[in-house]
Amino acid sequence: MAVYHADAIVIRSREYAEADRILTIFSREHGKLQVIAKGVRKPKSRQRGGTQLFTYADFLLYQGRNLDTVSQVSPKESFAHLWDDLERTMAATGMAELLDLAVLTGQPQPELFSLTLTFLFLLANYDPLLILSAYALRLLTILGFSPVLEECAECGGRVKGESLYFSPPAGGIVCDLCLENFPGRRLKAGSIAFMNRLLKNELAKLDRLRWPVWMQQEVRETIQSYCEQKLERPLRAWSIGKTLGI
Repeated sequence: MAVYHADAIVIRSREYAEADRILTIFSREHGKLQVIAKGVRKPKSRQRGGTQLFTYADFLLYQGRNLDTVSQVSPKESFAHLWDDLERTMAATGMAELLDLAVLTGQPQPELFSLTLTFLFLLANYDPLLILSAYALRLLTILGFSPVLEECAECGGRVKGESLYFSPPAGGIVCDLCLENFPGRRLKAGSIAFMNRLLKNELAKLDRLRWPVWMQQEVRETIQSYCEQKLERPLRAWSIGKTLGI
């Protein structure tokens, strides 16, 4: 397989040498790949548009010893709406960072590829923070880390009340008895119910969801801490967005 195609999204990009870029792309057929686009930073490069961050494109790649090389690239969607609004830019960045940390190189994840592509399109018209939160929960579910939100994650018992405890180590909400072994953060029951809707609602109905500012903060911080616990890595883009008030 000296030359092969990859239907892929650019999820990370960094400068290399004088005019090259090293790209992390997430492809439908081959999963996550790290490739080099030579000369792409030159103003007259024909590959320049197809190698920009978040671009969805058809890549023709040449297999190399260390890094595969971008031979040709044909853009399919540039997602211009992601660059017109800082909140959408940060949401897309948070999605890309989470995806990059969550998947291993060279392991196809077609369901996750479709999810990512769909949610990049949804960012055009939907609340960016809502889309980022829903994406994170659904990504975790695909990878087998779906949070338990309707019963105690440890004992399976019923959990009720105006406020509940969410424990990242336990994998979801915990009852008062299990809380002794699995410390958690206290959340209003409404935030837990909203997370469940983000996870299970039809995509076409996500734009109908409304959440107050206090709930946005609770849900965002809970999802971030849960992702960081499962991935064992900090989510820098999420923290930057929070610092910026996004």
